[in-house]
Amino acid sequence: MRNLIDIVEDVKDGKRPDYEELRYALLAYVFMFNIVHRQLREELMGEENQPKFLRDMNLKSSFDMYKNALNTPPKKWLGWKNDPDNPDYQRFRRDGNKLLDDLLGVQGR
Repeated sequence: MRNLIDIVEDVKDGKRPDYEELRYALLAYVFMFNIVHRQLREELMGEENQPKFLRDMNLKSSFDMYKNALNTPPKKWLGWKNDPDNPDYQRFRRDGNKLLDDLLGVQGR
């Protein structure tokens, strides 16, 4: 599998990367979005702003995460623990969805 940046550039150039590359590229971006969104939510919802040095550390961490992800094949970057082909990942996801459904009173997903 190619690096994430190569997959993204092909899409931008109107090329059509294979399904597996797109599948893992999408998951990598969702994973990164969730991390950054959680950090932003914590900052905005907190009673006080974080000290500047913590904001700077979060900014550098976010930059490094994206840089690392772009220069790595997405399947490798996600790792086996976050791979949808991993039965343990699917079991964890299924159990998590069931728990949410039970909490929300949702019938049969």
